[in-house]
Amino acid sequence: MFLFVARRLLMSVPTLIIVAVMVFCLVRALPGDPAIMMLGGNIDDESTLQMMRQQLGLDQPLPIQFLAWLREIFSGNLGVSVLTGQSVGALLLDRFSVTATVVLLAITTALIVAIPAGLVAAHRHNSRTDYAIVFLTILKLSMPSFWVGLMLLVVFGAMLGWLPTVGYVSMSQDFGLGVTYLILPVTSLALSEIAVMTRMMRAGSLEVMNRDYITHARAKGLPERQVLWRHVFPNAFAPTLTMVGIALAGLLAGAAVTETVFTLPGIGKLLVDSIYGRDYPVLQGALLFIALIYVLTNLLIDIAYSFFDPKVRLT
Repeated sequence: MFLFVARRLLMSVPTLIIVAVMVFCLVRALPGDPAIMMLGGNIDDESTLQMMRQQLGLDQPLPIQFLAWLREIFSGNLGVSVLTGQSVGALLLDRFSVTATVVLLAITTALIVAIPAGLVAAHRHNSRTDYAIVFLTILKLSMPSFWVGLMLLVVFGAMLGWLPTVGYVSMSQDFGLGVTYLILPVTSLALSEIAVMTRMMRAGSLEVMNRDYITHARAKGLPERQVLWRHVFPNAFAPTLTMVGIALAGLLAGAAVTETVFTLPGIGKLLVDSIYGRDYPVLQGALLFIALIYVLTNLLIDIAYSFFDPKVRLT
């Protein structure tokens, strides 16, 4: 196990370096000058602009800027925000805590609903229950997530007035109020993931149910519930686990649309704001942070595979 993790981490270093190069080049290709943005567009003389560019390191050639940025990264310093003056590392961790809370709640909710729904649909294959579950998943997959979020805001926020529509309150400050602010964004994200995971769980369960060992388990007289949870579920969940990893990495990387719709101060909204504000340090740090999340999430999923699929051995 240790050798597997160490090998995967070493293999991820070239990936992160390539991502760093791409991020640096893409950010520098954006129109606009952060020095002018930081000065508020009011430039009395050219010397002020040059002084600001020198302070930000923008007067150096691009290779020198990139090497200086890499040196700061390896020293644990992602820089300082051009717009707010805050440390990029502290800003990312603060915003990521909001995104992680919403995403983990959404993924957990999706798994709680999707796993039984997929198993039931497969167990009652070609029945009305199966058709109803398939219809609901297809219906949800045809709806864009941002539209679902807007409809939830309109119905439960504007029309019924049951839940707040904008803003965010941390559960550490006020648990009850914080939960009310999370219900709509978590529901919006969970509905999308429920549809995808239910389809994967149903397809995997149908495939496993045709195996000989399932027939053998039923022939021994095991209750159907025990056959589903002890034999079908562990073997059918592996493909769904891959989907969970992809969804978790993608959502943790920044559910920008959902955070923008619900005005959540997460990492996705931070990324959007930094693009509009030409905040180079925050934009570079956020994109590199997102790449790191993908690498670590895929590593965790690979490790989790060994617990659900006995054929997988981590060496």
